[in-house]
Order: sequence, then structure tokens, then C-alpha cells
Amino acid sequence: MNVREWALPVYTILMQLAVGALFVLWLIRSLSNSRFSHEEIGRFVRNPILVIAFTAVIAMGGSHFHLSKPFHSFLAVLNFKSSWLSREIVFTVMFFLSTMSLLYLTDFRPQYRGLITGLGWLAIMFGSILTYCMARIYLLPTQVAWNSNTVIVSFYVTTMMLGAMTIACLMVLDLKFAEIKKSDDVKLRMDVIKHSFAGLTLLIVLLVILSMVITYVQMSLLSRGDLIARTSLRLLLELYQPLLALRLVFLLFASISFGAAVYRMCKSRIEPQSLMLPVYVSCLLILVGEILGRFLFYATHIGVGI
Repeated sequence: MNVREWALPVYTILMQLAVGALFVLWLIRSLSNSRFSHEEIGRFVRNPILVIAFTAVIAMGGSHFHLSKPFHSFLAVLNFKSSWLSREIVFTVMFFLSTMSLLYLTDFRPQYRGLITGLGWLAIMFGSILTYCMARIYLLPTQVAWNSNTVIVSFYVTTMMLGAMTIACLMVLDLKFAEIKKSDDVKLRMDVIKHSFAGLTLLIVLLVILSMVITYVQMSLLSRGDLIARTSLRLLLELYQPLLALRLVFLLFASISFGAAVYRMCKSRIEPQSLMLPVYVSCLLILVGEILGRFLFYATHIGVGI
């Protein structure tokens, strides 16, 4: 794959990461309202929102490398009524604008709690629609390996898995920075981690299992398909078998490593700082696993017709 071909998977993975991370962050924020004050939660979500907004910017910038005429990309929105690509572009912009507005409010207008809450869920709604549009682009009769609703489900699973692991990583990293700066929020960040990581562990494990089930279902559908479908399956199980195995091992090891570390923290009552290494390793493995998965997604399809 050349630079133009890699630009598309980079865009989709980074944008899904941003959407999933915002959803998981907002879920933690909502569930923590009864345990922490609005001011404390506002301080906690500020830095993760900055990273999410920056990720969306990088994703949008990278997507332009896929186009032969990047400066004409705005013309694609003219086909909004009939084109999933046009819809993807529109909802990408909507997600970006709402996320940047959310970043502004949390930094400079934290007293507007109701508006911040509503805008966050609005951005998540735009992101969810964006993820659906991304997946729908690939449901084409001429692309046998892609033309299945499992593609839509897999895109949502990837979004949530990347988002959950990214937020776990950001929370631990934010705690480390707070300690370095000797911030007054160190205990707050430790309490939020202890309060939320058990749920995050369960979510990540379930998503990894679901991702593996989807892979099995997709392979079963290809095995029962026509010659083109079986050729795609043969590519997956022969030429790209090492990459497929590596992806599954990475996802499985990441979930086990993260779950074991969180279990030790909860059972032994050790401090969240002990999660630093296993969280980073697990986040990296899941990211690499999903990059491999996206590569296999593009590499094993075989188009038919014109």
C-alpha cells in the first residue's frame, strides 16, 4: 500500500478512536456525577477532550492524502442525498466542530454544565452517524468480502474498543502528569481510575470477544459464498494467515494483561500508578491489532464487475 492507500485506513482508525474515546469519556463523566462534584469532573475531562480533538484534526488532515485533488474535497458534500461518502464528510465536519466547541466550553466556560453535557452527547451522536456512514461506503455488491452487515458491526466494535483503551491510557497518563506538576488533582484522578477501571475492563474484554466472533462469522460467510468470496477467504487463511493470527493474539493478550493489572489493583489495593506499563502495552497492542485488521480488510477484498 502506498501513501494514498494508507491515508484512508489511518483516517478511519483515528476518527473511530476519537469517537469511541469521547463516548467512553462521557459515559464515565455521567456515571461519576453522583460520586464527584461538577468542578472535579470538569477538571478531569479537560485534557482527554484536548487529545480527542487533536486526534480528529490529525485524522481529517490525513484523509486528504487519499484524494488526488485535496482542495476540491468540499465539493463531495454536494451529493449528500445519494452518496455515503458525502454523508461521511459532512458528519466528520459536524463531529469536529462540535468537539472543538466542547473543548472551548470546558476550558473557558466550565460553568455551562448543562450545555457542555448536551454538546458532548450531540458530538457523540454525530460520531456514531459518521461511523455508520464509514461502514456503509463498503457495502457494495461489487465488493463481495465487504458486502455484509458484519462490516457495520465491526466498525462500531473497533470504535468502542479503541475508545475504551485510549481513555484508560489517557487517564493513567493524566495522573502521571498531575504527579509531576504536583497538582491538587492527583487524588481526584486516582479516585476516578479506581471508580471506573473495573467497568472499563469488562467492556474491553467483551469487545475483544465480540471482535473475534465477528471475524469468525465473516469467515463463515465467505466460506459459503461464491468463488470470489472463497478466494478472499483463501487469501486470509493462506497468504495473510500470520497477520490474522497476530491480530487475534494481540487483542487477546491486551485484554488479559489489562484485566489482570486492574484485578491486582482492586484486590491488593495498590495504587493506580502500577497500571502504567500494562495499560500502555495493552493500548499499543489493541491499536496495532486494529491496524492489522484494517489492513486485512482492504487487502483480502476482490472486486467483481466494472
